[in-house]
Amino acid sequence: MPPPRLHTATCPHLRSSSCQRAPRSRLFSTTTPSHRPSIGPESPNYIHVPRAPQPDAYYRPHIKGILPTPRPIFPKHDKKAPEEKTSESYLAATIPDPSPKTLNAPKPKDPFARRLVEWKSKIAEHRRRNLRESLLELRDRKAKTDTRLAARTAAKQRLRESLLNAPTPADEKYTAASILQSSLPSRKGLQDPDREARIEQKKANFAAHDAMKKAERRNALHTLYMNAREFIVTEEKLNEAVERAFDPYSTQFDNESRRGLNVWNLGYPETVKEQLDRANKGEQGRAVERSSGFSGVTDERMRRIGEALTGGKM
Repeated sequence: MPPPRLHTATCPHLRSSSCQRAPRSRLFSTTTPSHRPSIGPESPNYIHVPRAPQPDAYYRPHIKGILPTPRPIFPKHDKKAPEEKTSESYLAATIPDPSPKTLNAPKPKDPFARRLVEWKSKIAEHRRRNLRESLLELRDRKAKTDTRLAARTAAKQRLRESLLNAPTPADEKYTAASILQSSLPSRKGLQDPDREARIEQKKANFAAHDAMKKAERRNALHTLYMNAREFIVTEEKLNEAVERAFDPYSTQFDNESRRGLNVWNLGYPETVKEQLDRANKGEQGRAVERSSGFSGVTDERMRRIGEALTGGKM
């Protein structure tokens, strides 16, 4: 049972000034106030607790997810996009008006179908008007944003130039350490007496490298021209190449002991060591090759010399 409520003496004459000036005592009760009947006992606000004058810290709730970046209607690299996408020709092609066939089409007799057609035409008109107004508003907003950004950038550049060209403040000048004028850093940069000669040498190196690349390109083009005679460009040449590659009576893979059907019948490929021994007439070379001397190497070298003299492949 709740404790009894403390009552104060009341004056019968409520309109009396002496009663109104009399001090009143505060009422204290742990019972539920009558003006908040909707708050249940499980609520922390069931018992009123006075709050401090300082407000609570603002809590920003965490919002899950990431909003996608909107697609730019007017790309930055295209300066003519705002004018082109708001021109009458673009709007006429993007938001065409209803065709005469649609306007003159007979209306259905059914009231529900007729209201549906009218609703669709109304929604289409709203959509066309909204798209037109959106493009115009976005163009105006982009123009204002670009103007404001250009003005801000120009102001920052002017401020930077003024700070760079400003003289040394008096407080820094009078409190700076004593430094010789010749020891101060120069804004002209470091001295480079060999600059002109180095630039000429770089130009000569670049010209030589460019000439070498042109010669290599010309040589590759001539090699392609010389090898074009073996290209398969007709159906007859293709048939001849197929017959030559898959001829069962071909002797291109035969060795001294037996006939072969593929290249492996000729043995393993020659290693780099064997090629060096053959070129240098090493001790591990074959007897027949040692007796032949440098004829194979000489032929290869003569062919290269002939290509260098004639300027093309042989």
